[in-house]
Amino acid sequence: MRIAVLLGIVLTMPAIVPTPTAAASDAATLVSGTVIPHDPPMDGIVRLDLQVRNDTGSAWTATDRIHATWKDSSGKTVAEDSRPLGLPVARSAAVPVALVTLAPTAIGDFTLTIEIESHGTRLPIGTPTDFHLSGFLFKGRGNGHGLGMSQWGARGRAAVGQDYKKILASYYSGTRIDSRDTAGLVRVALTDDPLDLARPWPHLFGPLPFVAGPLTVDGVPQLQVAAGSTLGFDATPAGQPTAFVLGADGSTGTPVVIAQTLTIRTANPGGLRTNIMQIMGGDFRTGAEQRRYAGLLQIIPKGGATILPVNVLPMEDYLKGVVPAEMPPYWGVEALKAQAIAGRTFAIHKLGGGGDFDLRASESDQAYSGLTDQRAESNAAVDGTRGQVLTYQGQLITAFYMASDGGHTESSEYRFVTWSHGAQLRSHLGYLTGISDPFDRAPTWQVGPFSASGAATILRDNGDDIGDRLVGIDVLQKDASGRLVGVRLRGSNKSVEVSGPTLRFLFGLPDSLVDIVGGG
Repeated sequence: MRIAVLLGIVLTMPAIVPTPTAAASDAATLVSGTVIPHDPPMDGIVRLDLQVRNDTGSAWTATDRIHATWKDSSGKTVAEDSRPLGLPVARSAAVPVALVTLAPTAIGDFTLTIEIESHGTRLPIGTPTDFHLSGFLFKGRGNGHGLGMSQWGARGRAAVGQDYKKILASYYSGTRIDSRDTAGLVRVALTDDPLDLARPWPHLFGPLPFVAGPLTVDGVPQLQVAAGSTLGFDATPAGQPTAFVLGADGSTGTPVVIAQTLTIRTANPGGLRTNIMQIMGGDFRTGAEQRRYAGLLQIIPKGGATILPVNVLPMEDYLKGVVPAEMPPYWGVEALKAQAIAGRTFAIHKLGGGGDFDLRASESDQAYSGLTDQRAESNAAVDGTRGQVLTYQGQLITAFYMASDGGHTESSEYRFVTWSHGAQLRSHLGYLTGISDPFDRAPTWQVGPFSASGAATILRDNGDDIGDRLVGIDVLQKDASGRLVGVRLRGSNKSVEVSGPTLRFLFGLPDSLVDIVGGG
């Protein structure tokens, strides 16, 4: 969505007005120039491409500086960028100058002046360019829904000597640590949605979806795969999912239509290696296009040419793929143990729901990377807390957690709050009461800027046509943590009211603990 906004505003490319030709020995003459875009949002990128002639009495040096100065409507300087010219320029010679600068983080009328500083004197290049800046910038803290344990906070608490029991008691008030039998199996969907084999396979992941051998497929002897070969997947022209053996020599076996669940097993101690999975966090490192999994893999046909890959394995083995995917191993053993117990509690709470799987392998439930990212530290945290879960008044809790609470956790009545002529609150869960959290020292963030027209386009694409510009965002309510509960989006034609979580979704914000800067 952000890219579309930027491409849209780049279409305007006005020329910078040259200064009138000046007498030699006193001018930096703008021969030609463009600015892209002429209507940037506040804090937006502005690029200037200039052709400048040296009409002074001496040569310019490579260390002479180019200054880009932003001034507000009163003439006060609000921002300035400076960089060396970069190459010498003889008298009467012209040179191309490319500049990139950020517009001020404010709305209103501004001018941008370009000057060259040579021999102690600043010479203007062209006349100042006028801008009217508008748009919206979101500056915030936190990362997630704010409920339960903060992973950054757990790191901070472990660093000052708190053990995992104290960490968990801080975030889940009134709970106790109990034990549960975790000898059973858990079913983990490796993609959030079924995979459509009739669609082109992303080349980033290889020529086709596969599972590497050696492996066996229950009840299908023609799909036994030797080491060095793979089990590939495709679709027939009629739109049915198929599996076939792709030999190490490039030979292709007879395709088998997947009419019922395929159960794939391996005796390889390195587990099942496949490129069929959910990509988490935009990880495009070499090797990230494949993962290894313990247990067995089920390929479940879901209608048409679609399949759902499900990893089935013991609960404690599953957690050894969750903890390192959710928390870096160097964050401290006590933080890792807290993560293991929260993850175990969350997972057990999701069991028994029926369907094809219990949990998704992405942040939709819990991040899970199988055997790929396992580390000794995180494995030890899982083993050292085996079977331990959190209960409240004898019942297993829903162990929400998130990356960062931004300094204050959310109270449960505001969990995933909706807005309809006011906040629609949920029941209060005694173990999820918001707390101040000085141990969470995660970095702040900034999203945007969005132009007023670009923001209106985002809303229109999501079903709210407020006109051609978003004029303003009014905060209607915040909760005790400082998170947005409800806001009014004022458009050029009409206004709509949405919840804080909806605003977060619309503009891709890490959290609703945010300050909004700007206007249309």
